Amino acid sequence: MEFLMNEKLYLPLLATLGASFAVIGFQAINRYEKEQKQKVYAVNYMLDVAFRILSSTLVVKNHTIVPHIEATKQILKGNPELLEKMLLTDEFDILKAPPMDYSHLPNEYKVLVGYDNIELVQMFDTFLYVSSADENRAHLLDFVKTHLKKVSEFKSKNKEEKEDVLNTYWDILESLDHESRRILVFVRDILLPNLSKYIKENQFILFRTSTAKSKVSSITSLIESNQDSFPEEGYTEKVRKGGIQGAL
Repeated sequence: MEFLMNEKLYLPLLATLGASFAVIGFQAINRYEKEQKQKVYAVNYMLDVAFRILSSTLVVKNHTIVPHIEATKQILKGNPELLEKMLLTDEFDILKAPPMDYSHLPNEYKVLVGYDNIELVQMFDTFLYVSSADENRAHLLDFVKTHLKKVSEFKSKNKEEKEDVLNTYWDILESLDHESRRILVFVRDILLPNLSKYIKENQFILFRTSTAKSKVSSITSLIESNQDSFPEEGYTEKVRKGGIQGAL
């Protein structure tokens, strides 16, 4: 009789415990699946941003910054026709659009990636900071507005004053070109290799990563087809040891 009573007590208890563990197990699986998908989304977002910034940087560098540097060089060497043309067509006034904002990745998604690789999150945040630098572009716009917008005023300057203006314009363009090289190197040497390595980890083997891998391929192809626009290997270290740091 006592055995039967114990059996009647234990069976519902075991059934309840079994059901509870099943619910907990399903919840854990669903949470894991959700978090893994959020990590994949985060990587997709980072790669997409890297591709967009890389593409726009190459366009601006190759079709705006470098041509204007070359044009300024020619003018300073003695090409009054080109100077006249650029003044009359307001060709010095460039890069009016500010950098785009790419701060739309949910923090909780970044935190999940950070649990696995905090350095990867820091790399992406650093990349956004570097690519959003706008001081030199704003400086260029202000400088052009002050010194190169009024054609008659510029023409009234003597030869030395004109050369000072054009040399300063060239210096600002060189600073902008340096910023573009820094972005290109950051994507090629830091962000792309680390994101590519992360998305290939075994933790994502059961999840759809084809979009991320396609973005990696697109960035790689873009780099390969624009090799001439990228600094040589070791550029970052060369810059780090250059200037006053190299002298010291």
